[in-house]
Amino acid sequence: MRFIRYPRHPFTDTSRKRAALRRKQRLEREALPLFAEQIAAAQPGEDEVMQARAEQWAESQARTRSWRAARWREARRRLAALTDNERAVLLAAWNRAPYPADPTYLLDFLHGYSVGRFTLDTIPFDQVPRNKHGHRQIADQHKDIDHG
Repeated sequence: MRFIRYPRHPFTDTSRKRAALRRKQRLEREALPLFAEQIAAAQPGEDEVMQARAEQWAESQARTRSWRAARWREARRRLAALTDNERAVLLAAWNRAPYPADPTYLLDFLHGYSVGRFTLDTIPFDQVPRNKHGHRQIADQHKDIDHG
């Protein structure tokens, strides 16, 4: 079954992010010049903000991975509930689907079948080999061409 592993990207603390934070805090102070000192006293330091952002990023990534895993489990449950023939035809079709190998697309594909948008005989797309991103897999056409 086509599957795309969810990428993991660590939070990066960059000079551009810090400059944007300084600019944001300056604009907050300049918006209310009479209260600028009070606003400045309440604004957190750069290191504190970057640490909080890194923690929020890690939590967000964990939630997203957990949500995607739950969608994959749901799709596998739906596939397991089908007959052997339905499962075989739909999995073969999914492996040649023009959609990214994402659980949301797989669930939508299975839902379309369950509500009768298409049948096993009328799969709604061409059955050509595709990669995990849903792009057609084209054989190397240039290897037989004489470039001399």
